[in-house]
Amino acid sequence: MKICKVRSDRSTCSTCIATQEMFNVVDDCSKCKLNTDIYELLQIGTGFWSGDYAMVQKDGKITKVSLSRVYDVKEI
Repeated sequence: MKICKVRSDRSTCSTCIATQEMFNVVDDCSKCKLNTDIYELLQIGTGFWSGDYAMVQKDGKITKVSLSRVYDVKEI
């Protein structure tokens, strides 16, 4: 079984950055819960319109994410 981490999408990060600017604070993105969750990597594929993608699973929920968001892949 392979596990991985998935980076947040750009809309989530931009909202967080806007909030930081509004309150004049700098948060550590490496401690963001969305960036540190562990997912099971089910499949990697390529779609004509969608490009490279990965199918990941967390708590029984399967999600299709861009392959560029997947990092820290490990075999366990």
